[in-house]
Amino acid sequence: MLTAGRIRQLLEAMNHELASDGIRGELFLARGAVMCLVFHAREATKDIDALLVPASELRRAAQRVGEREGLPPGWLNDAVKGFFSQAGRFEVYEEMSHLRIFAPHPEYLLAMKCLAMRLGEEFKDREDVALLLKMLGIRQVQDAETALARYYPLEIVSPQGVWKQEPLRIHGLAWLALLPQ
Repeated sequence: MLTAGRIRQLLEAMNHELASDGIRGELFLARGAVMCLVFHAREATKDIDALLVPASELRRAAQRVGEREGLPPGWLNDAVKGFFSQAGRFEVYEEMSHLRIFAPHPEYLLAMKCLAMRLGEEFKDREDVALLLKMLGIRQVQDAETALARYYPLEIVSPQGVWKQEPLRIHGLAWLALLPQ
């Protein structure tokens, strides 16, 4: 598991690798790494999900860092890129000499979390969504739908999991359970 401190160390190691190659890169963080590093909402995450730019160069740097640090393959991965929206909003979280790190706006992270929601004890998606709803002051299903619709068509967002072709409004009661009391 990667704590916020460990994530920071690994990102600094990535910056060093990029500097030694003379490459400037960008990481657009998502999922658990944001909840841990940016929002301090959990102690650790199993990996760092991010969009990598330029992808091949950052993957090579991540492989070298992973080998040196004894990390499993995929400790930094871009599988989340399929959940990014053209309308996504990011802010610079940190700028290093050769690595710029972006974090999604909380509303955009909420939308991504809702789109990719996985149910089960091993996943933190429900807790993350509940926290983001609270952070954003969203208390009504209609307000949640409005926020989600800024980034994705509501037809593809479902609290049942990835890419369920059921409109969110059908699941209003499920989302209501996640809204702050």
